[in-house]
Amino acid sequence: MATRGLSPDEIKRRAQLAFDKADARKQEASRAMEAEQLERDAVLQKTVRLKALRLAKEAADAETAAIVADEQARAKAEIADAKAAAKAAKTAKAAAVVKRVPKAKPAL
Repeated sequence: MATRGLSPDEIKRRAQLAFDKADARKQEASRAMEAEQLERDAVLQKTVRLKALRLAKEAADAETAAIVADEQARAKAEIADAKAAAKAAKTAKAAAVVKRVPKAKPAL
């Protein structure tokens, strides 16, 4: 900056203006960095909240899957027991029929 031929007051005024501009830029940069940090913090908080929700959902889904698997296993066992009982009843009925049929007497 050329200062030749300027009065001392003019030099001071220009220096102050340059200082004020630099100070204003520093303040603006500081505000921008603060806003960026706030945005990062908000994103981080949202991420943490969503992760907690996802983990809770996965735990609930796993619990539900375990309950469903248990109920299905119980239903299969009941069906197997019913089939076994029906087979036993059928075998018992067949044995009873065999007992009722008189044996053929040998012809002499």
